[in-house]
Amino acid sequence: MANFKAVDLYDGSIQMAVPTSFIDGSDLRPIPNNQEVYVDANGTTSIIIEVLNRVNGFATDEESMKYHIEDLAGGSGDTIRLYQTQRVTMHKLHAAVPAYTMIATAHPVAATASSPASRAFTGIYMIMVRLVDQDCDIIVTVNVPHDENLAREVNMEEGRLGQKMEEAATIRDAVVASFLVKNWGLFDQ
Repeated sequence: MANFKAVDLYDGSIQMAVPTSFIDGSDLRPIPNNQEVYVDANGTTSIIIEVLNRVNGFATDEESMKYHIEDLAGGSGDTIRLYQTQRVTMHKLHAAVPAYTMIATAHPVAATASSPASRAFTGIYMIMVRLVDQDCDIIVTVNVPHDENLAREVNMEEGRLGQKMEEAATIRDAVVASFLVKNWGLFDQ
């Protein structure tokens, strides 16, 4: 089980826990202002936090969540498969704040001789926090690339997550337990 550390996001406006082996992605490459990225210094797993405009026009929050996952992961041309969505309570936010988790996979388009696939799929745990009064959706994704060897231990339909996705579930649970908005003024910008 991973050890965790608290990190400040968006200049200290939000705080949450990430594994101690994760480093700030902005130390490696430029990151858009609406994102924070943490990457495993010892592996390929990443955590991406995004503050987005709240999406409206869907009958349910679950449909809004599906829109976000398809928009975020589907922009690459990957095929998205959705497996499980459930409502959660973010431990450090008011219980009335709508929040959900989802398990999904992103499968790359078919490899060609000039562009071989480097992964079988990416497993994704997604958390969506809907801040109605701030007109924002906060999306946290834990992204776990799987090569062909790792993919053999996973069967989402049968509930077999494999070691890497089980580790990612621990990260998702730590985010749900630790996510805290410290400065609500962040959403006034």
